[in-house]
Amino acid sequence: MVASLDILDDEKKKRIIKIWKDMNEADKAHFINQVALALSVWGSDKKAKKMVVKILGIMTDNGTGTLADFGLYVEKALKLEESDEMKNDIKRAVLIIEGYRVKNALSSEPHLELV
Repeated sequence: MVASLDILDDEKKKRIIKIWKDMNEADKAHFINQVALALSVWGSDKKAKKMVVKILGIMTDNGTGTLADFGLYVEKALKLEESDEMKNDIKRAVLIIEGYRVKNALSSEPHLELV
């Protein structure tokens, strides 16, 4: 996934690292689980990994305070994707991740930092 990170500028990368360092272990686990669920639908090829990185970019642009909000931003990836096949995969991932978020009583609204 390292090469995929090249699509983010240095400021976003620093922001992601800061958010990660400030997160508690439970939120880190929720982030990892949601990414794993998305990749279980999308596959683990370069295109799928790039989609994860694009979503991280959207999250930092929006001012999220925790990467555990990953699942709330997956649907926004539909606007970035042109392939109908990938759009269908994104929709499937959204449904699966929503189920995970409900099961684990995660917020349905992003945790935004006020600047």
